[in-house]
Amino acid sequence: MRIAGIAGYAPPDVWSNVRVAARLRLERMRLRARTLAETGNDITADQQRLFQTSDRWVRRFIGFSERRFSAPGDGTIDLATGAAQLLFDRLKVDRGSVDAIIFASVTPSYLYSPPDAALLQSRLGIPVSNGGIPTEMKGADVSLACSSWVTSLMLTYSMIRSGMAKRVLLVGADRMSATINWRDRGFATVLGDAGTAALCEAVPEAEDWFAPAQFWSWLDGNRADVILTPAGGSKHFAPTAAELDAGDHRLKMDGAAVRETLVPFLGGPALTAALTKSGWGIGDLELVAMHEANLMLNGAIISMWRERGFTGEVVNAEGRYGNTTSASIPLVLALNAAKFAVGRKFGLFGFGGGLSASLAFGQVRHAMPGWINAE
Repeated sequence: MRIAGIAGYAPPDVWSNVRVAARLRLERMRLRARTLAETGNDITADQQRLFQTSDRWVRRFIGFSERRFSAPGDGTIDLATGAAQLLFDRLKVDRGSVDAIIFASVTPSYLYSPPDAALLQSRLGIPVSNGGIPTEMKGADVSLACSSWVTSLMLTYSMIRSGMAKRVLLVGADRMSATINWRDRGFATVLGDAGTAALCEAVPEAEDWFAPAQFWSWLDGNRADVILTPAGGSKHFAPTAAELDAGDHRLKMDGAAVRETLVPFLGGPALTAALTKSGWGIGDLELVAMHEANLMLNGAIISMWRERGFTGEVVNAEGRYGNTTSASIPLVLALNAAKFAVGRKFGLFGFGGGLSASLAFGQVRHAMPGWINAE
């Protein structure tokens, strides 16, 4: 399999750190006014801290300068459509040649149905019949928190290598702004919206970018409470008014626990296990793209790799798009496509809720053009 091209789409509405801080202050004012009216008391010092941030704080502790938010009424499918149309236009793709859509996302456009893969097939006009006879069209929505895209790449590779598909549209898209609780700076300062689309094609085995042994995944549900949405799923599908007001239907994260668990894990045993399986050494990694959870967190992981002898280059989005979850890694690839020159060996590192991790290693064997609408 090769990645024939990759495209990204980011909404035009830019939210700077200053703008995010102002929105948090507005939410604090609303909460204080209501609390005073209902109880006669001010909000507590601990509550006030949940809203406190600034451009300087975000740059220092997270590393982001801005992010993009979708317009009201737009959803994940709109982000994906923008990226896929850009990809198809630039590559001059014959829509009839696409025989599968794998859609990585944690923010489905509709909660239960229809799946975004089906919506995208319709949006793009990919034909599913020929002269009235149905043509086979495979599809799936894949959700594994911030590990979704690399996991979807693995599934795409499995389909192509097995001969079940020849041309797969691999999408990573999330409207993460829809998950923000504006009473908690933890996610409000981090999340952003973006869509990506990559065209993955079958090639002769001698030209394969990957191999089965070059994919490695991990799950640990014992730490599921570290990143979760307490209400709104089938386990608790009818949140109370109080729970909705508190934002329990939005993402919650124990940032300290994430750092304490994932930094040493990705910096040490996860990398060791994945490299051992692949037969590579740490010195083989020339280029790395990581899930852009938080540039400071990523920096701590990279420092551990450097101590072990990693000398390669780490590419990122320079903190301009925030944490876009399923779009994070492919967005970095689209932004830095020129660096993925033929012959270079690379690693892709996804990690996040679950807790989960998904790693892939490969070697570029064909040119991989990349585009993004915002550039």
